[in-house]
Order: sequence, then C-alpha cells, then structure tokens
Amino acid sequence: MAGNDARGGRTPLSLVGQEADLAFYGRLAAERGAGGPVLLLGSATGRIAWELAERGLQVVGVDPSERMIQAAEERRAQVSPEVSARARFQVADVRGLRLSETFPLVLAPQHALGLMAGPEELEAFLTTVRLHLAPGGTFAFDVLNPQRPVAPDDDADPTAGLEPQRLPFAFHLRERTRAGQAGGIRRLRLQHFSPEELEEALAACGLTARERYGHFDGKPFDADDVRHIGIAGLAEPAAS
Repeated sequence: MAGNDARGGRTPLSLVGQEADLAFYGRLAAERGAGGPVLLLGSATGRIAWELAERGLQVVGVDPSERMIQAAEERRAQVSPEVSARARFQVADVRGLRLSETFPLVLAPQHALGLMAGPEELEAFLTTVRLHLAPGGTFAFDVLNPQRPVAPDDDADPTAGLEPQRLPFAFHLRERTRAGQAGGIRRLRLQHFSPEELEEALAACGLTARERYGHFDGKPFDADDVRHIGIAGLAEPAAS
C-alpha cells in the first residue's frame, strides 16, 4: 500500500489509499476500539490491519490463507519498527479460532463473512466473534448485499430486466494447497447473505444487530444497496 512520492521516496503507508472503508474502520476504532487491541477476522493482505496499526492500535489479523498472511507480513518492510510491533498475523480457520484474549473491537471487513459456504459456517464464524468480544465491545462487518429482483412493466417482456437473487458474477478466490495435498487449487465462492439471514445468524450466536449502513459514509441501509455494513454487540442477558 505504500507508494513513491515525486522525489522517488517511499510514501508513508497511512497516507496512501485512503479508501472509504479504511476511513470508516479507522473512525470506528478511534470511537469504539477503547485503545485496542483489535481482532481482524479475514485480514487478507493486511490492508486494514496495517492502517489501524498506523493509527496507534494493537491489531491481531487472522486469515485462513497462508498466501494472504504472507502478503501481510511482506508489508512490514514498509512501516516503522513502532508500527510493526503493533501488528501480528496468524494463519487460522476463523470458524474454530480460540484465542486466550478478548477484544473491545472485532472486525470482519471486505466481505469476509461471504467466504462462509452456508448458514452453519456463518454461525461458526459469528460464534468466534462472540467468544472473542469483550463485554460492551463492538463487532463490525461489511458484506455484499444480494440484489432484489426488479418487477417488470406489464407491457414488457416478463423475462427482461430481472435481476438474480444473488449477484450476477461468480467471484472466486483461488488458493494453492500445500505440496502433497490433493486438489492443487481450490475455489472459494463468495456467498451473499441477506440482511434477514445475517440478523438471524447474529441472534443465534448471542449477538445483537445495532446499526446498519449502505455506505461507508454512514448512509442508512436500504434493501437496494449493493453493500451492507453492520455493527453489532453482545446480546443482553434475558431478564429472569
């Protein structure tokens, strides 16, 4: 994420690629991160993890892909020793991750929930969130929102203009397995969970949905939005 300035030098990591999601998660960490540490489930190449580390937060990034974690580790050469000391990365299946610590802020950015193959895996992911979320803590995620079908005009071709329930592209992540393992390359197809499916899964795992946005600028969520950004917390215990 670091680049070169006009003098041929290296631009500080935090000044490059200030995309909307980086700004959103940075603000969230400042407002609700309680100074860290932050657990980032599905950290991928470390893009968001390193941004938060640049902002002074301790970050634990977890991803099931060794290649992604390797890419995240390669970014250490682009940051100062102080920033480097704030970030650590781990290869692990987030569905079964069990660390000895809890976190005031847990993030699942960049459609990480969409790597779950179905409701059971989604609930396993969210159980990991619940077990690592400190009391009063915040869980935030962003996913692609399934698009609703558009009703055709009465006089129009009834098959024209209809959108599928799932997004029309079939985006795959390819991951080479270790030497000696069968398969060689495996494909992970991204799932698209509806807001209702996500809310049901959150509740089943002891979490409560609190806020929903349709854009990283804080726009209220609408069913037609391409993106669903959610904020949740631990469910309140039932009154006896």
